[in-house]
Amino acid sequence: MLPSTETCKRWRERKFIRQPHRMVVALIVATAAGIYAAFNGQPDAARLFGGIGLFFLAIYAFANYVVWKAEQPERSD
Repeated sequence: MLPSTETCKRWRERKFIRQPHRMVVALIVATAAGIYAAFNGQPDAARLFGGIGLFFLAIYAFANYVVWKAEQPERSD
């Protein structure tokens, strides 16, 4: 079930979604740390940072989806 149009418009105005640079930085840092750990023979650390990176990627993807849905014109059937 998708959020209502009013909710999407409200979320679009929030700073969390309008300025996702913190999520992008965290995604890049977690990915870099995971790659570094993988090449240094630390599989547990690589899995941890990979999971953290996937978490931030999921949040970023959801935020972009909400903004995309909020920008679509509302259909009247």
